[in-house]
Amino acid sequence: MRLINVSSLQIEEFYGTDIPPYAILSHTWEATEASFQQWTKRVTRIRKFKHLGFEKIYAACKRARGNGLGYVWADTVCIDKTSSAELSEAINSMYAWYENAQVCYVYLSDVRIPSRESNLDVLTLFRRSRWFTRGWTLQELLAPSNIVFYTREWVQMGTKQALAVLIREITGIDEGCLRGTKRITVCSVAQRMSWASRRVTTREEDITYSLLGIFGISMPLLYGEGSQNAFRRLQEEIIKVSDDQSILAFNTDSSDNTLLAHHPSDFASQGGVRPSFAPKLTPPFTMSNAGLSLTTPLIYTMSPYWVLAVLNCVELHWAQEDVRARSITCLPLLGRDKKFMRARAPVTLISLGVDLVGNQGTLRSKHSDSTPEVGGSDSDSNTALAESTSTIAKTTPLEIQDLTTRKDTDILVTYFSRIYPLYGTEMDEAMKGFEVIDVGPSMKIPDRGFMIAFPRGMGSYRYLDSFPKGDLFPNISFFMPSATPPTSTREKMEENRGNVTRGLLVYSHEMAGRFKPGFLEEIEIVGIYLALDSSTGNWTCRILDLERRISGPDLEHKWIVKGDEMVLDKPEEWPHYDQQRNMVVAARTRFETAKGHPCKEAIMVEIVFDLKELLKERDLEG
Repeated sequence: MRLINVSSLQIEEFYGTDIPPYAILSHTWEATEASFQQWTKRVTRIRKFKHLGFEKIYAACKRARGNGLGYVWADTVCIDKTSSAELSEAINSMYAWYENAQVCYVYLSDVRIPSRESNLDVLTLFRRSRWFTRGWTLQELLAPSNIVFYTREWVQMGTKQALAVLIREITGIDEGCLRGTKRITVCSVAQRMSWASRRVTTREEDITYSLLGIFGISMPLLYGEGSQNAFRRLQEEIIKVSDDQSILAFNTDSSDNTLLAHHPSDFASQGGVRPSFAPKLTPPFTMSNAGLSLTTPLIYTMSPYWVLAVLNCVELHWAQEDVRARSITCLPLLGRDKKFMRARAPVTLISLGVDLVGNQGTLRSKHSDSTPEVGGSDSDSNTALAESTSTIAKTTPLEIQDLTTRKDTDILVTYFSRIYPLYGTEMDEAMKGFEVIDVGPSMKIPDRGFMIAFPRGMGSYRYLDSFPKGDLFPNISFFMPSATPPTSTREKMEENRGNVTRGLLVYSHEMAGRFKPGFLEEIEIVGIYLALDSSTGNWTCRILDLERRISGPDLEHKWIVKGDEMVLDKPEEWPHYDQQRNMVVAARTRFETAKGHPCKEAIMVEIVFDLKELLKERDLEG
């Protein structure tokens, strides 16, 4: 490691444990930076004393002497960049060098003390500083424990700890990491990636190389490989040493590679993702030339070609400074026989609401575009992906909040070019179902619909019937009921409550109608009643215990009316959860579809047929 002697201004070299205490300079590069070759020539140092690239190093040496330190490190002059081997070693060591510094002087050349006539204050200029937009300065902000910020005139503005709240608002970095009360290794991979999502570098590969220390990774530098190849290599190295599945929680819509992200910007809205810290070890997952081998629970749908993989990470949703909700991150996958590819429709990522802290009512996560300037606060950055907005509906203490199975499935997530040849024409129907639905010339794409999911599978139940029949799209597991209540029912409703559409899904037990000891504990024929109110934006779900096998007109004339009578008279009290005997239905998660198809907004309906087994699992978990 080379260091500048603050007394002689000569560069000295140190190794291992012989490195003396030193200060470090953090800055943004200008057009006239000093180089290692220039600084080692005394005549050049003197001749260019007033050049900004030289002047700030002199000033840093002066500050270090005042702090009782004998040495300073500056990236412009302490690395011989003409040597690729030295540059690679320095970049792989740089995080540790910043971390071990006694103090880091952050020189903000674009932040000047405003004149009395100026309408800007120094903190406004601080927010706008270019330093917060550069890739390399992220590790320079995170690694040192002691940072002091200076204006262009070398007027001290404050320390990292003193400005932690403001810096969090600018960058989205966890405040605990800024104050030194929380190690960055505790933060999820997705969260750390989100901190770099809006930063830029001069050389495209450097957006990846600047993250090596933040993830504790060392790897060769290959300038010329391109940013996507470099970022792919980084992710592959992270997967080798980390079981954090949040590395998969990125927006595939903005990525050319649906298996791994192509840039940190794919994680821009994932600042709220945290490790789940579930009471079990995360099964190992690995990358190979075939794709990603993953062991995880699966949420099934009515389509044989579409499932949701449950990642071992959660997303926190915030209201002001407090966590108000928690959701599980799910990956939509297309394929079958345990071989899948990541989907881009109807959404690239789903945040499945499982918990609403304090029962505070409906909470909507913010869109990433609301993040202020460069980054945004921790609360601003946790949003659902695929340009979607998720809503987690109000829960009650009696509700079972997490309905997902604990049973893991071994799957392979690979590329389109591998999956499509296997199932090709079979998958076309499912994939095309997420495109524009043919609703006729006089109709339009529905604003909202229900996505039907089975977080524990369907067990011994099978789909039997639906009303209206044409509103169910089983190939994509979407139900968009268009039937309005009959006039007699609407007259009983409050004024202006006629904007309701509803429908019924019917499922039967495969033993329905057959003798079976103890079968009375099961529901033979069950109806799931779903309704939407466009005037209030509310929705509801109810379980109807159907006494006999029904079809045709009975669906509308008897059982759908039964559902109407249960909920339509009090639409403001519509439940998003219902539980009957051995069944649960919950509709607590809402998200916008990526391209507005098959509807603009989807409400995920979770149906569970084995409540008793679910309760046993939760009891074992304590």
